Amino acid sequence: MAIVDRLKFNGGHDDIAWKYPDEGITWGAQLIVNESQEAVFFKGGQVHDQFGPGTYTLKSNNIPLLEKFVNMAFGGDTPFAAEVWFISKQIFQGIGWGTKTPIQVEDPKFGIITNLRAFGVYGIRVADVRTFVAQVIGTQGKTTTESIQNLMLSTIVSDIEEMLSQVVHEQNIDIIRINTQRSKIEDAFKPLLAKKFERFGIAIEQFEIESLNIPQDDPGFKALQQAKADKAQMNILGDQYAQKRMLDIGEASAKNEGAGGGMMQAGMGMGMGQMMGNMMGQMNVSGQPAANDPAAKIQKLKGMLDQGLITQEEFNAKKAKLLDEM
Repeated sequence: MAIVDRLKFNGGHDDIAWKYPDEGITWGAQLIVNESQEAVFFKGGQVHDQFGPGTYTLKSNNIPLLEKFVNMAFGGDTPFAAEVWFISKQIFQGIGWGTKTPIQVEDPKFGIITNLRAFGVYGIRVADVRTFVAQVIGTQGKTTTESIQNLMLSTIVSDIEEMLSQVVHEQNIDIIRINTQRSKIEDAFKPLLAKKFERFGIAIEQFEIESLNIPQDDPGFKALQQAKADKAQMNILGDQYAQKRMLDIGEASAKNEGAGGGMMQAGMGMGMGQMMGNMMGQMNVSGQPAANDPAAKIQKLKGMLDQGLITQEEFNAKKAKLLDEM
């Protein structure tokens, strides 16, 4: 075991925690701690004395906790053995996260399940050195941003899956436009994530969702697009939407004559033809209801009622008569 008389940080810029490689320390050795760092003496599975930025000469009066431990175990002999960890307390940003497999989220308006992919970045700093050393640092000689990324990835992904479903339903977010709601989801997710990181002695300083997207070939995405298109048509056509849908069904049935067979298909065709004939008879060339269509007459009566040309009683009576004739 080498005898150490000068201890200082010699790790990389991505090292959140770096262990000094030698453990044979002499009383009177010099300890150098850089800005935004903290040095920790670790022995017997416990954190003992801690030092902030500065230069120190190791004496029994400035490492009292470890000195008692050393005296108890070794009778005050020097050199003594202990691990010295340098913990960086600066903010480490741009640590990536992402879903390895798509997250299943239900659209709140149409009840359609879609497969959502998400990825982004986050930033951390060590807030509680003792907790961090006890919970995170293992047998390796350093802890890097990659180590934290591997440690926390499953936590972030599982939590964001739950949070996405919750936020989408609570705030009635349109799944197809969910990427425009990233900041809202970030704000809802940060407090939850902060609690999970806190138990490791880590504070969240940054959390960003860079993208939320549904694969274009996802069946749920296609179903949602169709549902939105149908709803838009319904809003435009109003009462005529049902008639158009029946015509669409009739056309689709005609294109698939060979798909079915026997009397069932023939019966469906006859029934569809009769419904289409009735609807066509109620529509003129322009696609508007014919003048003798009861629906058109009721609509005309409603206009007269709104203009004050007839009373409510007269409207109700004439409407009832027209409905009886249908």
